Amino acid sequence: MKINVLGSCVSRVSLLKGDQTAHGIVGDCGLELEYFLDKHNIALAMMPPPFSREEVMSIRVDELWDKTRLRSLQQSLMKDTVSMLMESEAEWLVMDLYDFHNSFYTYNNTAFASQSNEIARTELFKSHSDEIKPVTWFELPTWIYYPYVDLFFEKILQKYDANHIILNRFRANTYFLFDDGIVYAIPDDFKLPSQCNDKYNNACYELEQYIIDKYNPYVIDISPYFMGDANIWSNLNGAHFEKEFYRETYSIILEIINGNTDKRYFNKTKLFDRTREGFEEDKKRCFNVDKGLELMECFVEIGEVLWINLLDKLYAYAPEHPKVKQYMAIVAEEGYGEIMER
Repeated sequence: MKINVLGSCVSRVSLLKGDQTAHGIVGDCGLELEYFLDKHNIALAMMPPPFSREEVMSIRVDELWDKTRLRSLQQSLMKDTVSMLMESEAEWLVMDLYDFHNSFYTYNNTAFASQSNEIARTELFKSHSDEIKPVTWFELPTWIYYPYVDLFFEKILQKYDANHIILNRFRANTYFLFDDGIVYAIPDDFKLPSQCNDKYNNACYELEQYIIDKYNPYVIDISPYFMGDANIWSNLNGAHFEKEFYRETYSIILEIINGNTDKRYFNKTKLFDRTREGFEEDKKRCFNVDKGLELMECFVEIGEVLWINLLDKLYAYAPEHPKVKQYMAIVAEEGYGEIMER
């Protein structure tokens, strides 16, 4: 069975269980990836192309920072996103809204995606730079872009009904686990206009909720319970999670597509489950117990759900610590799921 991914590494790397270097879909799961449409914004996809096809095809690989992004950039600029999805053989669409965090550009009575600012390095962009203006979605009134979101779904639902669309909800990370075992806040250097930014999380959540309420896709909503991990990512972009996030998202996607569930909304994780896949691998990371305890209690005080993630780590590294036992008793008494739904 074929599926398409429309979004970012949040979903693509989930199909690889956290392996950034691989392609397609990992494992003998009976699924095949037809298209991965990287950073193809769904609102911009419904607008006219800014340049002629000849101009877009003149862009060279050597102009780009990421040499693998040429085809994706060209497809995005030519507004091929919807036609590719509609004409594909895939039965399922997995999508995330990462690109709404990124700035985009207006030009010639239309607009186009920045593709993480790859377009700005090209001669085509430079030749029109005086007329091109950067804009950020979540700093605009919703009445400007929600109608384009509606246009996208009205079109795409002609092929993929609500029972064949999976929305992978996305909250940009605020924190990451560094290789010294301490959890830090993501530096502002990794919150550029061409990257995701946690200050837009509420606006992104509201857009996702609008789509969920109106179009009723399957929903995976576990990203708030995970952080970034410098042990596996050199780029601390807020969309780069711990491996456990990708493993669990992969598992949920398979559960949905294989018809092994009657649920439509998935917001529970396997935290505290010592039999979960990859637990022993993750435990090899360094983790500072004292700092972890201090931060966990701070998170509890401010209502940051990541306290559950830290408690999971503390339970792995220091299960006999009195405070760990105290909090684990709360989880045992109140139920992990009930705590997560607060």
